[in-house]
Amino acid sequence: MTGQRVRIRLLGTLDVTYLACDEIHLNITAAKLRQVLVLLAASADSVVSTEKIINELWPYGPPRTVNTIVQTYIYHLRKLFSNSIESTNGTELLITRPGGYVLAVPRDNIDIFQFQSLMERGRGALRHSQAGSAADLLRQSLDLWRGPVPADLSCGPSLNALAVYLDELRLEALALRIEADLASNRHREVIGELRSLVATHHLHELFHIQLMEALHRSGRRGEALAAYRQLRCILDDELGLEPSREAQKVQQEILVSSGS
Repeated sequence: MTGQRVRIRLLGTLDVTYLACDEIHLNITAAKLRQVLVLLAASADSVVSTEKIINELWPYGPPRTVNTIVQTYIYHLRKLFSNSIESTNGTELLITRPGGYVLAVPRDNIDIFQFQSLMERGRGALRHSQAGSAADLLRQSLDLWRGPVPADLSCGPSLNALAVYLDELRLEALALRIEADLASNRHREVIGELRSLVATHHLHELFHIQLMEALHRSGRRGEALAAYRQLRCILDDELGLEPSREAQKVQQEILVSSGS
């Protein structure tokens, strides 16, 4: 199957590679073609409806000849595949189905699905107290990221929603990896990274809590309590909220430890 040899990377700039004797990189320059391909790749092996493609490309209203234009984009993608890949006419990779199209590339060959799979495996390992394995799996998942999603094309509603969803998953994977590192007694190693994260994502309370824990375990109790005060000030100034019960619990643990 031709699709088995295709690799698509979306976590950063779009990169489509065909593995033959050498790696062949497909050069797709037309903005709309890139947008259609990313939409298809994000739902690989599943039907993407023509309606979804239209809403992505023309969110404020399609042109009168929209169906013909979509068919033309599909034709050009097939032609590009045929010119670059061992495929008879491109239909092996881009299949027409009732109401839409399917990109026949295994999800294991697309980095967003690889990322999600590694993340879930890491989460499972952490749940089973396998902190070292969890940290390794979560690092592998995060190493797939080469930049924002998608980094080099315009987006309509579907791809904008995908970008937001994936960025939230990336932050969750990062928090899980730090949790695994803390469980592996790597608290000193993550302090610098956590300071950077709380500066960049200052409303992400979990990163503040993890910084408090890392500082406390490193014997830096005063700095851990200062991190809590900083969190409290940020939440009060920007949202009029108090820190969560979890953050308050960690602060109390630090205070009790300081007094013992």
